[in-house]
Amino acid sequence: MGAHDQLPHDRATAWRAALLHQLNGLRDADAVIRCLQPAVALLGFDYCAYALRAAIPITRFNTLCWSTYPEPWREHYRVNRYLAIDPVLQFGQRCVKPVLWSGIATADAPFWADARQHGLNHGWSHTIRDHTGIFGTFSLVRRATPITEDELAASEPEMIWLSQRAHASISTLMAEKVLPDAATRLKEVERQTLHWTAEGKTAAEVAAILEMTERNVNFHIRNAVTKLNAANKTHAVVKAALLGLIPATL
Repeated sequence: MGAHDQLPHDRATAWRAALLHQLNGLRDADAVIRCLQPAVALLGFDYCAYALRAAIPITRFNTLCWSTYPEPWREHYRVNRYLAIDPVLQFGQRCVKPVLWSGIATADAPFWADARQHGLNHGWSHTIRDHTGIFGTFSLVRRATPITEDELAASEPEMIWLSQRAHASISTLMAEKVLPDAATRLKEVERQTLHWTAEGKTAAEVAAILEMTERNVNFHIRNAVTKLNAANKTHAVVKAALLGLIPATL
């Protein structure tokens, strides 16, 4: 299939159904990336990559990466600590719209020059942020032939679908490793007290809303602060918001 040809509807439906069936049986992220590669080729690309970032810690991102990139580039990326300055990941932290690398690349930047030397010439990336605060950035890359507007008009829906499947599969498999235990251990009443605290309510006002004593409100907030490993109430509210724990079910 040519890079600019649109998949017939029945063929697109068939490969997506087959891929979903395969992904449902996988239990590790490396296997997911390998499983995606035939679909990547079907869409006219040579490589794919997925980077997962948790929202916590706030200023020191915990990032995990998987790809089918050439091994020399993966080693070069690691040795040069490009993870800390990767423009694709930095863009994804600010915007979740799909982006062509040509739209964010700086011609004389060492990162992009090195990428091109390793055959990563034309790329498209899409970042997804889910309800747990996990960011997932999926990239489709090829050596030759620029990605055109006509190609995007024909194929981007399938590219976005593949990005969503990569994120859903890998983030589900890795959630327990990258999210704090508090994401599952915070009680509903603790989430509610943080929710109303985030709305600017005092402990007395939260007590009135939740029909409990002010002492109980403070007790639940202290528990939430401890579980979230937060320095104080404000820190706990910020962490809870980033992890998707608030707003709570009211």
